[in-house]
Amino acid sequence: MTFLNPLVLIGLIAAGIPLLIHLLQLKKLRRVDFSSIRFLKEIQHASAKRVKLRDYLLLLLRTLAIASLVIAFSRPAVKGFLGTNSKTFAVMIVDNSPSTTARNAYGEIASQIRTVSAALLNNLHNGDDAALVLTSSAGDTGAAASSLTPGTLSNLVLRSRPSNVSRNYDAAIDESLSKLRSSGYVDREIYIVGDMQRGEFEKVTPADVPLNTRIFFVRMDESPNDNLSVSGVKLLNPVVEVNLPSEVEATVVNNDGSDKSGIVVSLFIDGKKVAQSVVDVGAGVSRPVKLAFSVPSGGFHEGSVRIDDNSIRRDNNYYFAFYAIQRLNVVVVSESPRGSDFVLRAAQAVMDTSTAIDLRVVTPDNFVYMNLAGVDVVVVESYPSTAGPSGLGLGFATKVRRFVEAGGGAILFAPKPDEVSAYVPLVEGLKIGVVKGLWSGTGNSFLSLEHVNVSDKFFSGIFSTGQGAEKIKRSLVTKILRGVEIEANPFAHILMSTSSGPFLLDREVENGFAFAIASGPDTASSTFPVSPFFPVVVQRALFYSAAVSRRPAQVYAGEEATFRYSGGGIKSASLVFPSGDRSEVVPEYVGGTARFTFHDLDRLGTYALVGRDTLTDISVNINPRESDLAQESDSGIKNFARKIGFSSDNVYIVQGGKNTVESVDRLRRGEDLSSLFAGAALIFLIAEIFVSRMKTIS
Repeated sequence: MTFLNPLVLIGLIAAGIPLLIHLLQLKKLRRVDFSSIRFLKEIQHASAKRVKLRDYLLLLLRTLAIASLVIAFSRPAVKGFLGTNSKTFAVMIVDNSPSTTARNAYGEIASQIRTVSAALLNNLHNGDDAALVLTSSAGDTGAAASSLTPGTLSNLVLRSRPSNVSRNYDAAIDESLSKLRSSGYVDREIYIVGDMQRGEFEKVTPADVPLNTRIFFVRMDESPNDNLSVSGVKLLNPVVEVNLPSEVEATVVNNDGSDKSGIVVSLFIDGKKVAQSVVDVGAGVSRPVKLAFSVPSGGFHEGSVRIDDNSIRRDNNYYFAFYAIQRLNVVVVSESPRGSDFVLRAAQAVMDTSTAIDLRVVTPDNFVYMNLAGVDVVVVESYPSTAGPSGLGLGFATKVRRFVEAGGGAILFAPKPDEVSAYVPLVEGLKIGVVKGLWSGTGNSFLSLEHVNVSDKFFSGIFSTGQGAEKIKRSLVTKILRGVEIEANPFAHILMSTSSGPFLLDREVENGFAFAIASGPDTASSTFPVSPFFPVVVQRALFYSAAVSRRPAQVYAGEEATFRYSGGGIKSASLVFPSGDRSEVVPEYVGGTARFTFHDLDRLGTYALVGRDTLTDISVNINPRESDLAQESDSGIKNFARKIGFSSDNVYIVQGGKNTVESVDRLRRGEDLSSLFAGAALIFLIAEIFVSRMKTIS
């Protein structure tokens, strides 16, 4: 403790006045005994003891009252960590994440955060410097305000609004430390004003924390943890065809501690409500909700699943998009002018539905020089043979691989013995697997299907739920007389297999999709082409590869999204915002493929990238972690700061509200105890009056 007016302490000498007066009142009297009062001695001794006790108590109270009053005028204070003339560089981190739109007893938390942040900035002294970091723009040096006067930053804070972008606190702290390290100030401070949501502390990145750097976590009052949200939507069948029923599964999450009933879940397609369900969700759990729909036209469609408003409105809608197939452009690579009859029949089965297929058949040699603009799927029945032009096989494999990587689909049948040199680099280049060699049997020696992965989404809608894998396998009796042995890549999906290895497998390759079938599309290779299941597999592979390659992007607000276009000749496109606004975007060409990159997608909803037609859709939602309003504990916050690199002595947790500035000031500048000692002096004087009026004789 220090004294701001130490000279006043000389007045403590006055505390001896009551003692002096007490001593002067003590007189030496000569003792004379009278026989008439000898019977009163016992009463006299008892009364004298009470008088002395009261006098001593009065002496103590008067001495303490004078001493307390003198100390109060000397302005005692508990010294803070800043000197009286110390200058500070402070970085204000303002939490403007989506969770701050929740409300507590005092209104919207975001408004309270702005008010407290502005007050802390205005409380900085003349000569102090400051910087502002919004959590939504942490890491974006162009978006954060650099060193400015505290008053200017205070106005910026008051004008800020909650963002849809979610960032961890460690990103904002890292940016703040970078600003502090570049400053020449000895005293450095970081303030984080926010809701201290548990999810913001998920990531911890150790950093080089400069000496004398203090961090204040200003925690706002906890909001009611009663939020409901839609955390995701997925198509149960990845292939959506025109006028055929499809289903989505939405996940509704109850972050409250009590059960919720009668939640209305609605599905909107292209702005129109097409389905609705009412569900109950238990406390702290999530529930899947299935909703059916169909679309009357092909192309890209926008959808959303909605629930009624609650604590956070922004997570009550979950946006998604999908592509409905109405027409496919397919190229069949075959030595036969018409292609395999079995593949054509499979395509004809598709033509009997509402989806049309445009088929073109080309030879392997002509395919190498073919323009694939507008092609959806390439079906390879034949490959360049070793007898063909030198290098043609490698060029063939490279062309197919680039087509798939750019967003195309491919179905690869097994090669003939003289076509292996083109087949091997293709399968291995697409990272489907490693080709171990060809397999040939005889009439009495053949392979059969041993397993069908019916749970894979590729088979969604093909098999009824009552059909087991064994029953399906028995219905697919297949003799495989000739084929290729492939050791599958760990990331490939094995859909059908034999005792010798994979028979049908697929792999997502960058923006496209590829299938490999371990036998040829003819009866000399296997009886599979004459199986009733063959058209089903080919049909699904055609649709599936095209659907995956046209699958719209799904990102959280603030994340980067990319799109590759292999159609060629595109110089720019328009990005249509959910509001209808447009912005021109120019692609970067890499290896003949146009690459579009989007950095600033912070509006919730579905964006459309449009050239002559819609190239793709990009749906943007808030991060589901923002829906959980539970706060981090004080011990968790201190542990978080310690892992980053802050000394435990430099970590402070302050309650946000009307008294935040006073609380921080007491920590920074110390606390004046004058009023405490003045109050004590008053209490002693009141006690003195009470004691002085006490009766001494009963």
